[in-house]
Amino acid sequence: MTTTTAPLQLLRGALAGRPALPPLTPAAYARAHATYEAHSDQRALLAGWLDEVLTARLVGPGPRTVLSVGPGDGSVDAPLARSLARHGGPLTWVAAEPDAVVGDRCRARLAEAVGPGGSAVLHTGPFGTVGRTVGADPVDVVLAVHSLYYVPDLHEAVADAAARLAPGGAVVVLLAPLEELCQLTEAVASASHRWWSGDLPAALGAAGLRGTTARLAGRLDVTPCTDPTSATGREVLDFLVGADCTALHDDARRALLDALAAISTEHDGRRTVPHPVDAVVATRA
Repeated sequence: MTTTTAPLQLLRGALAGRPALPPLTPAAYARAHATYEAHSDQRALLAGWLDEVLTARLVGPGPRTVLSVGPGDGSVDAPLARSLARHGGPLTWVAAEPDAVVGDRCRARLAEAVGPGGSAVLHTGPFGTVGRTVGADPVDVVLAVHSLYYVPDLHEAVADAAARLAPGGAVVVLLAPLEELCQLTEAVASASHRWWSGDLPAALGAAGLRGTTARLAGRLDVTPCTDPTSATGREVLDFLVGADCTALHDDARRALLDALAAISTEHDGRRTVPHPVDAVVATRA
């Protein structure tokens, strides 16, 4: 693994004593997210993994229910639901999404994906309050794709997920490890992400769950980040750290780009960095 200790130290030094960067507005977050995903191959990797894992778990003629934590606009969930709807009985997909605007888009996508025999349900609010919409009905899968960074208490969220599982059910989580790229995120805007995949095992164990983990080794194209005039580069940096990087002082921006360069490799004129995610399937121990 490439070591980035010196560049990280310089970055932290350049940021020391300066105010935290302003958070992204919902609209800016959505734009930056779309740009970031377009520059990474991770989305395709996790979509393929999810399709394989959930299809294997949810085969059979009976009704099936998935509860998705923070699915955003449904760009991951809807294709997955469409695939699963072809492999078994009626499919109910519950989306717990705090943002009402993207939640409505997610529900519309899911309603089309699950087909006439299925059901798409939106809970507009955090995961911890989903019972207000769906009661205590058990589910076959609780799915959290890059969403547990933002829950206030990871142990509580995992315990809530475990308590909702039907017999034989699973909690399926995709969460980034605090390595290389995410070390830059934590250095620049530590408040933007509360938890990483290394925090999961303790939370799973406390909830009576046992997880198996697969590392999906994606890569992120950071080529445009070095161009100060590139709107694309700014959005990639914004989403990378989870904050508005236009507020970075020049020396801190240089330190961030130096740290990014230290973990990058070049091929065919493009610079990419490791963009892994840990994919976890947890069942009752």
